[in-house]
Amino acid sequence: MFDYRRGTLCVRFISQFRIPRTDCVEYGPPRRVQDPKQCALRDRGLVLGVYYNEHVTEEGAILTAAAQKYDQNCGGKLWSQLKLAPIPRLGEYRVFYDLDGHFGYVAVAGLGSECLRYNTTEALDESKEAIRIAAGLGTEALQQLKPSSIHVESFGNAEAAAEGATLATWRFQEYKSPTSPRLMPTPKLELYDDCDFDGWKVGALKAESQNLARHLQEIPANLLNPTSFAKIAVELLCELDINVEVKTQGWAASHEMGGFVAVGKSSVQPPLYVEIGYFGASECERPVVMIGKGVTFDSGSLDLKPPNELRYMKGDMAGAACVLAVARAAALLKLPVNIRGILPLCELMPSGKSPKSGDVVSSASGKSIHIRLPSREGRLLIADSLVYARNYWPRFILDVGTMSKELIASLGGAACGCYSNCEELYCYAAAAGGHTGDRVWRMPLWKFYEERVKDCQTADVANTGRERFGDSPNCAAFLKQFVCDSRWIHLDTYNVAYTKGADFPYLRRGMTGRPTRTILELMLQLLNDSKL
Repeated sequence: MFDYRRGTLCVRFISQFRIPRTDCVEYGPPRRVQDPKQCALRDRGLVLGVYYNEHVTEEGAILTAAAQKYDQNCGGKLWSQLKLAPIPRLGEYRVFYDLDGHFGYVAVAGLGSECLRYNTTEALDESKEAIRIAAGLGTEALQQLKPSSIHVESFGNAEAAAEGATLATWRFQEYKSPTSPRLMPTPKLELYDDCDFDGWKVGALKAESQNLARHLQEIPANLLNPTSFAKIAVELLCELDINVEVKTQGWAASHEMGGFVAVGKSSVQPPLYVEIGYFGASECERPVVMIGKGVTFDSGSLDLKPPNELRYMKGDMAGAACVLAVARAAALLKLPVNIRGILPLCELMPSGKSPKSGDVVSSASGKSIHIRLPSREGRLLIADSLVYARNYWPRFILDVGTMSKELIASLGGAACGCYSNCEELYCYAAAAGGHTGDRVWRMPLWKFYEERVKDCQTADVANTGRERFGDSPNCAAFLKQFVCDSRWIHLDTYNVAYTKGADFPYLRRGMTGRPTRTILELMLQLLNDSKL
């Protein structure tokens, strides 16, 4: 500094400004106050629910029991902030941040009215479906924040909550780079403030089984051919003590499976006939036989499909994926039932060996088949498998596959088409679909359609009728010719195999894996009623 009196510049060192130490204060580094609870990384999310009855004149909103308890623990912050904006209705949600010291963010999803029950007109348990929607929307909203775990309340039904949350958080990211910024991690899902852990585990297992079917459907056709599908089946099922037998085209030809051989030889990829055997009951018990259509890519053969349909044909093996997932879930649940799964796997490609319009092939039942349209190949595979299934003396036969696109115009994505020659079996399937939200709708299995497929001059039966419309019941009438006297149910899932994301809030755009949960619920209901 400058001294004006002396006219000179005076320099002071930093040490001259220090406070001198005394004997009363011990010298040391400054203390830092740290609260572990406040400094911990809060990357956990919580999903709660709120009911709203629009017919109530006063306050129509009420928090669920778990949400009320949480609101008390955080000093009423949740309810005070929730009232600042319109209360979320069914299909809506709101996200709150930093309400307490444990959860970083809380999603409150609308459940609609608390008086929802099973609706006979809709053939749907609306209460369970509302729970799936709320759990799915809440977890999907929090997943965008990339939490390490998401706690979900049961909303009164832990199984339905687990289904909605597990289905909503699934994404197909198999071929994305690990460093991709668009890679969305899957959070750990946990049950919050409820002791029904068994229901939660069952619901999560059902949803994981459907996600497995979705995963198989999403794999590109150049990576999932009959051979790689069979390898996946061996890897997934053999570790659970499920028998898997892989048979070749020569074996199928020796069993007079003319339809399967005709379709399989169209591609350079060799067709395979895979059999799955799960034995949860005694060896004397008759099995349930499930047949899944396994066309890993359906080009339409010489009757080539248009480009807007070809992009979905990698998922034409949805039936086989569904059967595989159901067999795996049955083993994990240790169901006391015997299951035989039949997966005819092949590709349908245009080539010099492709089936042509007008070809005639034989079947093991002794009936000759006229191939009126080569693009209707799935029913040829199922027909051969229905004849073969009779060797096991089944309790009943269930076949599932994507058969007819006309169901998109008639049913949309609401339900898959269901055909059955057994009234009791259909009633159980309809009840199962009502409880899972993945409904089935009965379609006619009349002689009217049998006459259509029998209207053939060159063979005993044709793979479709001459008419432009009615292809789905024509397919069922065709398959009925090979069932004989077995109890049988046929699920046509073409219209529900893919979704644009608008059918169910907890299913993203892409392949759906339906109706895996419905078939599992059907098995559980039959076991509970001692029908198996």
